[in-house]
Amino acid sequence: MYTILLVDDEEAVRSSIRNLTPWAEYGFEVMAEASNGLEALEIVSETMPDVIISDIKMPYMDGIEFISKVREELSETVQAIFLSGYDEFTYAQTALQLDAAEYVLKPVSVQTMRDLLARTRERLDRDLALVSDRERLEASYREAFELYKEKFLISLISPAKAPDEKFLEEKAREYGVPISGRMFAAAVVDIPSGTLSLEAIRNIIGDDGGPLSFIYESQLVLIFSSQMGREFTPLFIRQISRSLQLLQDKMTHYFSRPFNMGIGEVVYHIKLIHGSFRSAMEALNYSEIYPEQHIISISDVERVDMPDEKTLGELRSDLVMAIKFGSEADVAEKVGAFFRNLTDTDGIQQVMLALITTISEICIAYGTNIASLLDGENLFIALSKANTAARANDLALRIALGARGMATGIRENSHILFVEKAKEIIRERYRDPLLRLDQVADEISVSPAYFSTTFKKETGISFVQYITNVRLEKAKEMLKNTDVKTYEIAESTGFSDPNYFSFTFKKNVGLSPSQYRAKLRAGR
Repeated sequence: MYTILLVDDEEAVRSSIRNLTPWAEYGFEVMAEASNGLEALEIVSETMPDVIISDIKMPYMDGIEFISKVREELSETVQAIFLSGYDEFTYAQTALQLDAAEYVLKPVSVQTMRDLLARTRERLDRDLALVSDRERLEASYREAFELYKEKFLISLISPAKAPDEKFLEEKAREYGVPISGRMFAAAVVDIPSGTLSLEAIRNIIGDDGGPLSFIYESQLVLIFSSQMGREFTPLFIRQISRSLQLLQDKMTHYFSRPFNMGIGEVVYHIKLIHGSFRSAMEALNYSEIYPEQHIISISDVERVDMPDEKTLGELRSDLVMAIKFGSEADVAEKVGAFFRNLTDTDGIQQVMLALITTISEICIAYGTNIASLLDGENLFIALSKANTAARANDLALRIALGARGMATGIRENSHILFVEKAKEIIRERYRDPLLRLDQVADEISVSPAYFSTTFKKETGISFVQYITNVRLEKAKEMLKNTDVKTYEIAESTGFSDPNYFSFTFKKNVGLSPSQYRAKLRAGR
């Protein structure tokens, strides 16, 4: 049995997860629970669990600080799984930096927990097998070496506070990473999903002493370095451009299409490579603005500001209307407006957060959640991969179209519901000669114009004709089964004027009320 520590400040949440999750079925047991990070840290220091499932927002010590301390002081390998709400996108980014195994959105369903435990069990079993199998010790060492090398490479382009230059150079030598010099620049090649395998990329790039290269978030990252002084910066940029053009020629030859590439700013310290990577991502986003150019240097373009709060608010309002009442083309247009001319990486994340929040609010209003629009895909993972304007636009459009489909289905069902409610009101109050369309529309809380259009669409006839038909059917029953006078029948069925009743009856039935009664009795 693998052990689990469950941490959440809400007893109801812990109780629900504890009691509804089939732990034993997947080989787990909850060894302990805690209501905050401080309490949980004490438990971990005494008895190290295999897995920690922790909420993020908690009093005294939140989940991020708790896992950070576990990583720093107790264990770098314990499986950490975060629980969080939809509006905590920045926490999700931090969780990724803490090497979290999973990031699960609340509320957590039983099926989500089943899937989570299955994946966690698979990871733990795999890790255990690697440790216990002595014959694979060497392979495990190489795997670990590559993993730590990959983490080191990623640390070069991460915005976190970097160690000193000497430490970085030592690590570069330890992992065999050829990076040293007085000038550095990062470049990024966007690789569409499913286009290339890692092995194919390595074969294309080759190992000819060129720039340092690795894969990060489905993109090829290249780090160039030079021993030249900063006065040769223009020459360094030209060398990078030529190198990328050669790579572009290779990739076009193998795949019959060009790939978008962004060149970041030149920096003069190894610790500043993350800034060059950031601007390379920004340059990559300009490919949406200049689609005819496939290699773009940030030094050659004019920076574009992200939308201000007022503009963002207007875009959100337009998107809500498109999702609720527009076509798929309308939704695509409104989503695209968010990312038009957007290049800044932070701006893309902010816009994505605004979009996700907006769509989440729509889902909540319809009694569902945004996770249901992704067909089982993890929202946190999908967002982490949406790091360019094009990728973010694709993800946002996919979610927005899902929300539109949901809203359209619910709205169509609501049409049927309120039309049935209107029919019920008519059957109950057809005797009232003053019963009008606007009264019924008001009772079911829709506008008269919308009610009239929808009612006719669902029934095939107008509201007035429908209530007239109901009244006439009741009049026919009375003419057949009673001897009540015609004017009394008119009054009983909602016709305020006997003459109008007779006129309407003959117009619709083809006989006057008296003729209709006489015909029925003659046929007996």
